[in-house]
Amino acid sequence: MKGNTSDEDKVHLHQYNIEKIELNKREQEGKIEISPQAKDNLIANQIIAKRDERIQQLKKQIDEGTYKVQPMKVAEKMLSYFNKK
Repeated sequence: MKGNTSDEDKVHLHQYNIEKIELNKREQEGKIEISPQAKDNLIANQIIAKRDERIQQLKKQIDEGTYKVQPMKVAEKMLSYFNKK
């Protein structure tokens, strides 16, 4: 058998619901959404930065004379390139 809810209980329940709604609003206000295009741009910028860093490392190795050519890797890349055509 259900008990009757008093007016005081209704007020407390209503206040609780209002507090929950306000908390949800505050949480939503703090969130930032990034568009898919912005995410793609971020990834592209990270890739470009890594590539630029690698290029600088290679340039430094060449200038210092410590860069070593790996002929097998060069040959493999050439073969795969020409086999695609």
